[in-house]
Amino acid sequence: MTSVLGYYLGVSYRRKRVDADLESLAHHFRGRVLDVGGARLRGRFRPPAESHWVVADLAGACDVRADIVALPFQSGAFDAVKATEVLEHVPDPAAALRECARVLRSGGHLVATAPFLERLHGDPGDYARFTETMWARLLAEAGLHPVRIAPQGGYFTHLAGLVRFLVLRAPAGVRHLGYGLFPLLDLLARLDARPSVQRSEFASFVGGYLIVATR
Repeated sequence: MTSVLGYYLGVSYRRKRVDADLESLAHHFRGRVLDVGGARLRGRFRPPAESHWVVADLAGACDVRADIVALPFQSGAFDAVKATEVLEHVPDPAAALRECARVLRSGGHLVATAPFLERLHGDPGDYARFTETMWARLLAEAGLHPVRIAPQGGYFTHLAGLVRFLVLRAPAGVRHLGYGLFPLLDLLARLDARPSVQRSEFASFVGGYLIVATR
């Protein structure tokens, strides 16, 4: 199986959306960038060549072993901080955001993502899901100014993802037949981008959030 086909078949809608959002925000990842929780490479986003990338994690192939609530760096040491799919695994996300704010230089950007309508997944623990309102509050309490708190995926993406999840865990023969549904599921997921859907009650279903904030 080629890497392109493997990515298409094996990577969730959520991870693909995170990848796409990170690619669109690559201009923020210049200078010294701290990637918290980035030891395991997931998806296909990779650091821009012009950045000085520092990975801090509790384990794995990282540059620095560190907890997000106690980062061993001087204040204002980084131009950007990336924390994707990390904050749901932190018992005290408010403390984590304060530390991210502390190590950011003035005017630097925090880029984070967090799931909402997603299955529980330990890494090693999965503690919380927050709404846009709560993320805005947590950012403000950390001294960060939200530039963008945007929903990632909605009702139809989640519905398509549930069917996809079922297909990927079916016995081999059924799974191979189920792959034929994937293009239809892609079309279903795209309904979330329609203006009529975004103005409807379907928009109250949110797969997760993209968070961009400055210090």
